[in-house]
Order: sequence, then C-alpha cells, then structure tokens
Amino acid sequence: MLYWTYELRSNDDIRNPAKQQKEQREIFLESLENLMQRVTPLKMDHHDQTPYELLERWRQFLQEHDHSPGTIKKYTQAVIHFLSWYEQEERVPLQLATLTPIALIGYRNELQHEQHKSISTINLRVSALRAWCAWLVDQRYLPLDPAARVKLIGGGSASKREGLESSQINALLRQAQVSRDPVRNYAIVQVLLQTGIRLSECSELTFSDITFGERSGLLLVRAGKGNKVRSVPLNASAREALAAYVAPRLKASGPSIKTVAATWPKPSTPQAFEPLFESQKGGALTTSAMGQMIDDLVTAAGELVPQATSAHTLRHTFARSYLTQYPGDIVGLATLLGHSSLDTTRLYSQPTVSQLSTRVEQLKINAYAR
Repeated sequence: MLYWTYELRSNDDIRNPAKQQKEQREIFLESLENLMQRVTPLKMDHHDQTPYELLERWRQFLQEHDHSPGTIKKYTQAVIHFLSWYEQEERVPLQLATLTPIALIGYRNELQHEQHKSISTINLRVSALRAWCAWLVDQRYLPLDPAARVKLIGGGSASKREGLESSQINALLRQAQVSRDPVRNYAIVQVLLQTGIRLSECSELTFSDITFGERSGLLLVRAGKGNKVRSVPLNASAREALAAYVAPRLKASGPSIKTVAATWPKPSTPQAFEPLFESQKGGALTTSAMGQMIDDLVTAAGELVPQATSAHTLRHTFARSYLTQYPGDIVGLATLLGHSSLDTTRLYSQPTVSQLSTRVEQLKINAYAR
C-alpha cells in the first residue's frame, strides 16, 4: 500500500494546482519504483515450462522436504485433476499466465455445486492447489499467488466419520476367520480396530516396532502422517490375534500371549526387521493389498456390514469407541491417532448422521415416536 506524505505549503503553492499535481505525480512514481524493486523477478525461462513439467518439479520438492508418500500422491493427483478440468472447460491447456484466482474459484465451485464432492475432498484439492501456487511464487514462476484468497469450504453438517456398530464389527471379524488367510486377516482387522492406526502405518510394521509383553504391549508408528513418530498401546484383543498369527513364524510352543512374548524377536536380531504382516509369497503385505483384503471381507459379509466400510472405517470405529468410554478426552485421542490439530479430533465428538436421525425420531413431538 502506498502512503502519501504532504508538507505545509506556501500560499503560492496552494494557488498553483499544476505544480501540486506535478509533485504528487513525482511522489507516486518514486513510491511505485520502490515497490517494484521489492517484487521478486520471474525466472527467465518461466514461459518455457508447462504446468505438468513444473508439477513434476514440485513433486520432487515435496519428497526432498520429507512429506509423506500419501500426501505427495494426493496433492499431485489434485493438481492433475485441476489441469484436466481446465483443459476440458477452456479447450486449451492451462498456461501459467492463465492460472488466475477466477480459474481456481471456478474449479472449486465446480467440485461443490456440479460434481457434489464432499467437503473433505474439496478442501483437500483446494489445499493442494494452494500449496502448489505458493511453491510457484516461491520459485519465481509466478509474480503473485493466485490461490492466496481462495477459501476452503466450511461445513456445519453432522460428522460423517461413522464407525461400525458391535454387530457389524463381529460380522467383519467372523468373515475374516473364514477368509483365504484367516489367522493373518483376523490379526490385521483386530490391530486396525484396537489401535486406530492408519492402513499405511499397519502395512509398514516390523517385529521391532512391537513391544510384546504378557500383560501389556506397545506399537511404534515410525513414520505416521507428517512423518511423526508415536506409540500406541496394544490391548489384549490385539495381542491375542497377533500371537495366533506369528506363533508359527517364531516357532513358539503355542499361540498364547505368554509363549509368544517369550519368543518375540530381540531388537538386534535380523528377524526383528522382518515385516509383521506377510503376503502369501513371503514378502511384505503392501498397503494396497491390505486394503483390498478389507474390501473383500466387506463384500463377502454382505448386508451384515455396510458396503461403504473401508480400513479407515475401523479407525473411525476406534475413535468413536474411545470417546464413548472416555468422553471429553480429545487430547488423549489425538495422541493415539497422531493428529497434529485437535480440531480434527473434535470431529469425532460430533454426532453422526445416524445418531441425529435416531434422536429426531425419538422427539416427544413426534406422534409416531417408538
């Protein structure tokens, strides 16, 4: 912003408006020159770079700055989706010169009003575009940030982070016990359900990440979201399921918690660095394979389990169950889930759509209330 400074003038100056205008013009030009000197010049080759080429450079930047693989994948996909949408709408590929706030807001409105995407999906893509545009400015490909004033979508609706009910949990566990690899799959479902860890965190576990005791246990997440480290207690249900799964691999005398605890690999042994959950070929069970296994269990369970259930639903189930038993302990739950913001954790304290539906149905003013 430019500020004008006036000095007391003589009567001759006041009677000479042309002279005043000349002085004001000189002040303006001097101030504008000073302002332009503070603007970072663009790179000389910025016109030669396509958004897709710059997207690849940005992806490398995110990797170098230790962002998680999941975040990098989601952010790059969000920008690619925006570039595809722009080309479809305008019939020409996006150029840096046409990367404007109007284009970004138009894309956000398309997601919200035409494609009816969820608030979380919209805000994820807007956040990705914000980060990308900020990088373009920082790297001097753009003079100004077109996404600086593009706002996220606010939401006041009921929480959609619904978990499973007890009968649905039991149905899913029963289905795991009759699946292709029953002991392993049952252990995976129990670990996800009893700890609330993310699917990617579960697939990366090794024996050294588990402290397995007869009376207690601890699970170490070495690289959670945001590359954060945290520890999550392992309750008896999770330890029982793990004991049954790993007992043959550890050559334990039996599948009990006591015998498995006695044979659990020491931190310095080679077996300590083996993947906790293996594929049928003997390698580490990947995140995608683990997610597909959960999807297959849900499909096989039929109407006993909501067909929209995913591995993340088990995380929601853990969070809801924790707050039901320990209401108000948002900080404790945030620690267990690895949330950096308590606002994210507070979403679990909001009533779900089904809970609100039940409450409205039971209102005394409802003549048909049951």
